[in-house]
Amino acid sequence: MSLLSSRALQLDLGPHGLQLARAGQVLHASAQVLALQALPAALDALPPAATPRRAALSVGIDNAWVRWQVIDIPPAVSGREERAALVRARMAEVFGSAAQGWAVAWDDRPASTVLACALDAGVLQHLQAWTTARGLRLQSVQPAWLRGYAALRGDAALGGYAELSHGWLCLGLWSGGRWLHVRGEAMSDPAGLATVLERRLAAFDGDLDGGRLFLRGMPAVSLPRGWQCVAGADR
Repeated sequence: MSLLSSRALQLDLGPHGLQLARAGQVLHASAQVLALQALPAALDALPPAATPRRAALSVGIDNAWVRWQVIDIPPAVSGREERAALVRARMAEVFGSAAQGWAVAWDDRPASTVLACALDAGVLQHLQAWTTARGLRLQSVQPAWLRGYAALRGDAALGGYAELSHGWLCLGLWSGGRWLHVRGEAMSDPAGLATVLERRLAAFDGDLDGGRLFLRGMPAVSLPRGWQCVAGADR
């Protein structure tokens, strides 16, 4: 088990560069601006010695490269194919024709709403080609926000989780175990979080006062409607 753990790799990448680590130790990092078309060259530049064959690789995708939607599922929609068509249609309605070239994933458990995310399919294609060439096992590809939320230690019937990284805010809200909203947007000043939260709460009916907002990558700020900040949420 210790041998497997020591070979497990974590690759984090996005528009601000990439970082390869093992057991929390950084093996290689590049902080240059990384466009999608430059991703193959950036991956090839990773030292082969840092990516031993058959090593398991988990990939974290920067939030700025991911798009989100909470999608209502009508009772008449059944089966994975119908859900897939609906999710893709909703993505296209919100984000336009660009969504046609995206890879889409969603929570497929039976529910009246699903949380769906999407990113350019080219990112996955480049990763799959590179890991095959290096002989790596691509274990998972996960948005940074979702990885942070999955590790969140917080209990709130009405709450949210927000990450701010490189000037990009990703904020998700839930109530009574049901997702209300997840969205990313540019935000340079953490103080602007209060305005963002108020704007998003105003889009929903019902009593949404007095929630708890778990934060990562920003200090606590004063929030509207009696919401409480919980800063320092870690993965």
